[in-house]
Formats: sequence, structure tokens, C-alpha cells
Amino acid sequence: MADYDVLIIGAGIYGCGAAQAAAASGYTTRIIEKNRIASGTSSQSTKLIHGGLRYLEQANLKLVYEALAEREHLLRLAPELVSREWFYIPVYEDSRRPVWMIRAGLLLYWLLSAGRSRFRQIPRQQWSELLPGLNQARLKAVLAYEDAATDDAALTLAVAESAKQFGCEISESTSLQRATYDGSCWHLKLSSGEMISARILINATGAWINRLGNRIKPAPPRQAMHLVQGSHLMLNRHCPGFIYSESVDGRVMFFRPWQGKTLAGTTETPYSDDPARIKPTGEEIASILASYNHYFPQMQCKKSDIIGTYCGLRVLPESEGGAFAASRETILRCDNEKQPTYIAIYGGKLTTYRRESARVVKLIGRTVPPPHLADTRKIPLTRSE
Repeated sequence: MADYDVLIIGAGIYGCGAAQAAAASGYTTRIIEKNRIASGTSSQSTKLIHGGLRYLEQANLKLVYEALAEREHLLRLAPELVSREWFYIPVYEDSRRPVWMIRAGLLLYWLLSAGRSRFRQIPRQQWSELLPGLNQARLKAVLAYEDAATDDAALTLAVAESAKQFGCEISESTSLQRATYDGSCWHLKLSSGEMISARILINATGAWINRLGNRIKPAPPRQAMHLVQGSHLMLNRHCPGFIYSESVDGRVMFFRPWQGKTLAGTTETPYSDDPARIKPTGEEIASILASYNHYFPQMQCKKSDIIGTYCGLRVLPESEGGAFAASRETILRCDNEKQPTYIAIYGGKLTTYRRESARVVKLIGRTVPPPHLADTRKIPLTRSE
């Protein structure tokens, strides 16, 4: 008999989400994490719970619709951790997207959210009051819409704590040395020297997902993927609000309040080195600073004003159009679709972790029927002490 029904490698938001859903459904569950809970990309994001307004330009209505629905679940389940906020979009004479296009996008966003993402145009006389310091030269309009923000690391810790309350064991500073399947269960050797067995193995290691596959026999299925680095700077400036803008090179750029300062980002830089070595590049730092200084010329920042950085890796499926044309949807790869014993979680958005975790448990159920099927839409999340 196996020690565990489900063994999960990786304690980011997707590993913890899968653990919560599995443990709540009665599976004996354990997570191993080589560092700490939420030590990777799950604590290095823009810290938003949102539908992904920019995905409308890719015509990915399904992803936006699902993410907006998940946003509402998290606003209800985790009111201490997820808050509804107004986001402001300044539109200039030389902006790549004209006012009419943004208004059309916000209308579609409102429809996809079932009316829960209100939007409006800010009167000119309120610009200085709402967004003090914003560059108003050639500013044509300021639009506003509702979305949500979070503390990504705290949210991940809350999901992990919920999993623990349902009996999940979590082992930090513990990595997998090898895993072998004997036809009925997985036999795993951990970095601690411990030998354990599990009926289902879940790879939720994010950017390390294919590297980890080298330690697993038989060799698991792999998804060809791109790694894309997203960097953020913590700037020693007060941020007047949540601002959705264009960077100096045309990408999406957010400025948002964080710990009393300004969090600015993100970037999209292809990455192929060791995931443990990521850090903002000189080009990324220069681009973010230039974008911030463009929008807030009276509060100019230099490198000496950077008081911290965040740098995470997105996992995107390989595509003909390159990383930037790749789908942002989560991909679940199994060794056997009918009766999986190995499930790898590729990609995914912070916002949709709960929905995808429910999909993982359905896959587990094809091999090991659940003692009972829990609905994580009914399990509240609270901030861990």
C-alpha cells in the first residue's frame, strides 16, 4: 500500500492549489518543496487577480471569461487577501491604442464579467486629484475599470494552510532525488534520504518542470515550452493608484501601490538559463525606469531609487509565433489520459489556480476515485499568521 495517494512536487500557487483540492476530497496528500512555500514565481508577480484585459487583443475570450469568474470566487473566499480596485488607463495623443478601442475593450470586459467590472471615463478636472504627478502633456483621456489585487505570496500561504487543515503534509527544504514507477505506485527518494511511495505524482515545479522530468522513470511526457522572464522594480516613490499603461516600447506596464511604495512592471524577456539564476537585466531595468519617468516626470527615478526587485518566469507552450504569441492557458500533461499516474502542470495564471486545481483532481479521480469530491469554491481562505 502506498504511503500517499498524491505526492506533489512544488509549493507554488498551483502545487498548493492542487494539494488543497486533493486533500479536501479525502486523498492522503503531501507536498515537497526544495525551498520555501511561494519562493518562486508565485511571489514574484504583479500581484493582481484579474481577467487579463490585454488577452482580449489575442481574442482569447474563454481565458478572460474564466479568469473573471475566478476573480469573483477569490474576492468572496479571501476578502483579507483579494481586494477590488479601480485601475486607471491614461491615453495620450501618441498612444498605440486609441480611446475608442480601449472603451470597446472595457465594454467587452464588463460583459464577460457579467457586469462586475464597471468602467468609466474620468473627467479632466479630476485627473490631478486622482493621479497626482501623472504626466498630462498631450493626455487625451483617462479611463478607469474595476479589477482586483492581492499579495501573491500571502495568498499561496493561505492555500497551503487550507491544504494542511485537510490533512496535507508539507515538507519545505526537501527536493526529489529520483522517482520510479513500478506499475502500481511511485517510489521516491527525497533529499532527506527518506523513501516514500505514492499512487499519483504531480509535477508543479513551474520553470523547473522539464528539468525535474530527468529524475523520473519511465521518462514522463513533456510539453515543449518557452520561458519568459517578467521583472518588476520596487521604487522609492508613493504610488497614487493602480495604473495600466503602455511601456516605452509598447508592452503592458503596471504601476501599483505596494508596501507604501510603487511596484512597476512587467517585462517579457525570453530566458533559457538556469531558472535559479534569474534577475532583472540591465535592459529591463532601463525600460521600466524610462516608462515610469515618462509617466511621472516630476518624480523621476534613478537606479539608486530602486529598493527591491521581483523576477519570475512564465511557462508558455512553444508556438510558431514565438513566446509572445503563445497561449496563456494552463496545460496538463499526463502519462495516460484515461488513467493517469503522472500529471504535469504547465503554465497558468495566478488568478485561475483554483479552477485548474479542480481539473487536476478530476484527472486523479480517473485512477483513484476520491473518497468524496470537495468544491473549493466553498472553502474560505484566511491570511496565515
